[in-house]
Amino acid sequence: MISRLEIENFAAFRELKLDFSPRINVIIGENSCGKTQLLKAIYALTSTTEDINQRLIRLFKPRKSRLSSLYCNGGDGVARISVGDASGNSTSIEFKQRSKKILSAPVFQDDNGILIPSKELLSLLPAIHDQIVNDDVLSALFDDSVIDLCNKLLEEPKKETQKLINSDPRLASIVPMLVEAINGKFILDGADHYFSGGTYKEKTDSKVSSSKHAQIYRDNTFLDFEKAKGSEASVTMTAEGYRKIGLLQRLIENGSLGQGQASVLLWDEPESNMNPSLIKMLVQCILELSRNGQQIIIATHHYVLLKWFDLLMDKDQSDHITYHALYRNEEGIIANESHDDYKMLAANAIAKTYSDLYDAEIERSLGGAK
Repeated sequence: MISRLEIENFAAFRELKLDFSPRINVIIGENSCGKTQLLKAIYALTSTTEDINQRLIRLFKPRKSRLSSLYCNGGDGVARISVGDASGNSTSIEFKQRSKKILSAPVFQDDNGILIPSKELLSLLPAIHDQIVNDDVLSALFDDSVIDLCNKLLEEPKKETQKLINSDPRLASIVPMLVEAINGKFILDGADHYFSGGTYKEKTDSKVSSSKHAQIYRDNTFLDFEKAKGSEASVTMTAEGYRKIGLLQRLIENGSLGQGQASVLLWDEPESNMNPSLIKMLVQCILELSRNGQQIIIATHHYVLLKWFDLLMDKDQSDHITYHALYRNEEGIIANESHDDYKMLAANAIAKTYSDLYDAEIERSLGGAK
């Protein structure tokens, strides 16, 4: 679990210090303020690698594949990234402006962070599964966040999906919620990847007595996915927003999320390609994952996502959200502020944009601007 991030002279940042909530963190800011770079910096130090130099190159894709290209323009001194965890341990890397290699190798405290990029990925899985594209071509086309997540999605479930859902009360609400939202689910069966319509239904376990005595000690019902006949479709024939939900569904079903498997879930623009009508459900699922012990760090541009977090957060269920706003100060240097209430952020680019839109609508209704 990540508690603190410190960056100096790296990528877009001269100096950045952030303290993270153990539950949910939301990063906001205008384009080019380094939100994605921030997520990748954390991921680089929370995902195992044999060579941190190549890890940074493959994640950030700097110009001419040079480590020195990751040094912040206008910086002064050593470039440094440090990630601290909840136990007080820290991992850091350092390099100089003209360095070809990292000066100090990190000691990884965690090796199971997950980064979900804003790109749609499910349609890539068949080609990777069948090894149609070799590793060198994949690396040339995509950064490591994409390749790592594709490999994670292709992992087989650690338990049968049905047993997993029925053994964890949080997942018993999340996965059916995802399926209900898109009227079906994505199924990965070896090389066969497809969408199937259907729904989860509660059924009676014939092996369990329905007597009063049995009901006292365990429920005799379970959730089971029922396919709708003739509803199968290829992944590419389904909406991209649905594929985003299918991605989350797969990570839960194969045990990557929901059982404390991921030290931190980093998610870049979870709302991308998604109809706003689905965003409430998405926020509900993220809150349930957090309540199940999963730390989550999100980067977003979306007002609706922020507002649903504000409306659905329940302190009685120990929900906690910290909002981190990145912005450029008068000198053009990226700065930050953090608050537990996003309405209290002074540098809230998202809220300002929607306020300007509302003001323009009022002005037009009063016969002002054309």
